[in-house]
Amino acid sequence: MVHSLIDGRMTGIEPARGGFTIHYLDPLGHICPYLHRRRKNADIHFLFQASLLGENLVKINSAIYLSVKGMIVDIPMEISKLINIQRLVLDDNHIERLPVNLGKLQSLKVMTLDGNRITSLPDELGQLVRLERLSILGNMLTCLPETIGSLRNLVLLNVSNNKLKSLPESIGSCYSLEELQANDNLIGELPASICNLIHLKSLCLNNNNIGQIPANLLKDCKALQNISLHNNPISMDQFQQIVAVFMSLLQINQAHLNLHVNDRYFGLPVMGRSVYETVA
Repeated sequence: MVHSLIDGRMTGIEPARGGFTIHYLDPLGHICPYLHRRRKNADIHFLFQASLLGENLVKINSAIYLSVKGMIVDIPMEISKLINIQRLVLDDNHIERLPVNLGKLQSLKVMTLDGNRITSLPDELGQLVRLERLSILGNMLTCLPETIGSLRNLVLLNVSNNKLKSLPESIGSCYSLEELQANDNLIGELPASICNLIHLKSLCLNNNNIGQIPANLLKDCKALQNISLHNNPISMDQFQQIVAVFMSLLQINQAHLNLHVNDRYFGLPVMGRSVYETVA
C-alpha cells in the first residue's frame, strides 16, 4: 500500500483486483472516501500524482482497474498515463467534465461515471474504441457527442437520469449495442438510425417525451427482447400501430419480446402465444 499524509489523515492507494482504490483512514481506522472541502482539486490531484511518480509509476501503470469514490472534482490530465487500465470506476464524485486526453486510454473496456455533475462529454470519447460498457447515470448531460458512433464494441450504454433532449443519429453505428438505457430524460424522439442496432436486446426509455417510435424498429431490431416506454406521451393511435406490428411478428417467429407502454404490457413468448395485460 502506498501511503501519504494530508491534513493529518493517512491516505492509501490499495491494490484491489489488479487495480487501485484510493481512500483515507479515519481516526478510528475505518476506511472512508477522502473528502476535503477547501482544497478538493489540489488534494486529489496530489493523490493521483503521488501514485504516478517515482517507484509507484510502474505499479500504477500496470493496473487494469481503478476505483475512486466520493472525492474527485477534476480528473487530472495524468490519468492518460494509465495506458493499461481496462476498468475505470468514478461513481459518486463531483466531476463536472472529462479531460480531453481520456481518449488515450486505449485499453479501457468499462467506464462508469454515475452520480456526478457532468454536463457534456468530449469528442475524444470516440477514441475509446475498445469500450464495451459505458454508464453515466445520474449526471447533467444535455447531449451526447456524435463521436459516440465510433464505439463499435459498445455493448451497454446507460445515460438514464440526465437532461438529454435527443440521442445522436450516430448511435446507429454502435453496431454491437445490446442494451440502451435512457430513462428519466427529456428525449422527444428517437433517431431513425436506431433501427440499425441489430443486436439490441433491451431498450428502456421510461419517463421521457417520446410520442412515437421509428416505424421499422420492431421489424429491423430482431434481437429485441424488451422495450419499455412507461410515462411517455404515446397516443392510443400510435399504440395500436405498435401493437399491429407486434402481432405481425407472430407470423415470422420473432424471438421473445416484452413491450411496456405506459400502463400496458404486451408479451410475445417464444412459443408464439401473445399475452396482453393492462396494469392497474
